Amino acid sequence: MEPSTQPRHRDVTSGDRAALFAALFRSHHPAVWRFTARRAAPDAVDDIVADTFLAAWRRFDELPADALPWLLNAAGKCLANHRRSAWRAESLRQRLASEPAAPPPDQSARGDQRQALLHAFHRLSDHEREVLMLADWDGLPVRRVARVLDISAATASARLYRARKKLRRALAAELERPSEPTLLRSTT
Repeated sequence: MEPSTQPRHRDVTSGDRAALFAALFRSHHPAVWRFTARRAAPDAVDDIVADTFLAAWRRFDELPADALPWLLNAAGKCLANHRRSAWRAESLRQRLASEPAAPPPDQSARGDQRQALLHAFHRLSDHEREVLMLADWDGLPVRRVARVLDISAATASARLYRARKKLRRALAAELERPSEPTLLRSTT
């Protein structure tokens, strides 16, 4: 059988392919690394990012023009292979536990609000935190969040709406909780 004379979308020489992949790597490595670092144990991040780009190299001919959502989706699958759920949850718990107990005196109100937000965020499910992190921390628009999570844009939009609504309610409940009891002094 004779090879097709129609060029493929990414039918390039091996040198061109390597150069194109190097450009893709330089362009998207920081975003993929940040994405992974927020979700995995620190000692697993570099391995997961390497696995993500290995998958991209192997499937280079199939990458879409806008490769970042594909890469983030692949990173999510690599995280699953490294037991991402357990590691990410434990990493988040450790990071929250390592927050300073008392903020500097001039920022105590802001610190109380931050603590309330952290407690409210921790009350969300893993899926709710994931959609919020993709949209609000990673700065992805809903259509790209949908591509990362491999769901429709309408579903992603609904999940993001519900997660934000639940976070607002949880934050309001945290802010309404009474603070530490204080000693009352007589003014007479």
